Amino acid sequence: MTYNFSLYRLLFGFLVAVVAYPVMANSELSLLLPKIGLIHAELVEVDTFDQQGQWEQYSSPKGVELGVENGMYREYTMNAGYVWGLNKQSHSDVILEVEAVPMTIHYENGFGITCRSDPTNNGDGYYFMITGTGYYSIRIGQGNEVRPLVDWQPSDAIHQELDTNRLRAVCIGNYLAFYVNDKLLATATDDVFQTGYAGLAVSASTDSDIDVAFDNFSIYQVK
Repeated sequence: MTYNFSLYRLLFGFLVAVVAYPVMANSELSLLLPKIGLIHAELVEVDTFDQQGQWEQYSSPKGVELGVENGMYREYTMNAGYVWGLNKQSHSDVILEVEAVPMTIHYENGFGITCRSDPTNNGDGYYFMITGTGYYSIRIGQGNEVRPLVDWQPSDAIHQELDTNRLRAVCIGNYLAFYVNDKLLATATDDVFQTGYAGLAVSASTDSDIDVAFDNFSIYQVK
């Protein structure tokens, strides 16, 4: 699948406080990764989107909406390209998790997590994306495009249609790994970006829109 890359300089409201760990977030996480081995990580930040003030509200007459709604963070765009939001905390080696529910379904529309995104909010960074039709990809945003490190492939692990998926992005050194619903789907290596911000993203294809609700966003620092 091919997306036009639109440089929407849209910044999520920054996470400004660590909230109490919810039931679904473990204080520590261990993963056995191919080529890496056993790694351990500690939960350093989590957001359940219960407080309006932690995330920026944004509304554009051009068809972009960002905001906290009913305990979730909603991202909507009716424009072809990518829309993203970033957490202000800089990181290098992290594991990021989020629950995502698409409100609309279109074959070429994607949604997911960003890792090591450029602090200038120019769209550079790594994208771990799925579609509501059961496809996944690891991508890199650089310059004016988002290109594949792992191109779109189908997986039965992805819950399709208007269902919840648990996404996990692993960024350790030049090693990237993507889990969906606790199943490892893809790995890649790339050394373009070493540090940056975490965030969430949606992408729409031409003549379509996308609306996604995100919840329980967690950052684990790799030990």
